[in-house]
Amino acid sequence: MGLWTSFVDLIYSALFALASMFGGNMAIAIAVLSAIVRLALLPFTLRIAYRALEHQAKLKRLEPRLAELRRRNKNDGKRLLEETAKLYREHQIAPFDIRGALGSLAQAPIFIGVFAAVRRGIANARRFFWIKDLAKPDGILLAICAAVMGFSAILAPNVTAQQRPIIFVATVAITILIFGRIAAGMAIYSIASGTVGIIQAVMVRRHARRLR
Repeated sequence: MGLWTSFVDLIYSALFALASMFGGNMAIAIAVLSAIVRLALLPFTLRIAYRALEHQAKLKRLEPRLAELRRRNKNDGKRLLEETAKLYREHQIAPFDIRGALGSLAQAPIFIGVFAAVRRGIANARRFFWIKDLAKPDGILLAICAAVMGFSAILAPNVTAQQRPIIFVATVAITILIFGRIAAGMAIYSIASGTVGIIQAVMVRRHARRLR
């Protein structure tokens, strides 16, 4: 726990330093720190997303042969597994992208650390625009946060034009349901991080088009 506490303390110190740069405004510091962290991780998260897309593209190209294997061996599960594994080996494809999963997992401590530091910082925050207390929920920020999450969701490369309205509404509804009582300061964190997430989603979508 000592190492983790030191890690969170370090992030909080950076948050406090940013607040001092902005005249003690913790809300701006939260937004800036969240965006900086997400932007710093962007090359790493993009690499993981691109790997996942390329992995999916390879599997899609094999789908006709996989379908044929399933047809020929529908009554022999053991042989189907063997033939499928052989096909994957021939094309040097892993059925599951372990490296990508581990890469995503490795980012979790960073986001959790920032989250913990921000939660600590809002306790000493002052008024920001119409928000009197960053430690209490705010409906306007919640709506903005939900919209950001919604736009990020509909930009996923596998989402079609027909699916976008449904996915947007569903994502907004789920965000409001889950984060309905989230502190305003945490909503600012989510909005700043989510905005960078939209940039990433656009770049991933473009990369997916090039793979088609």
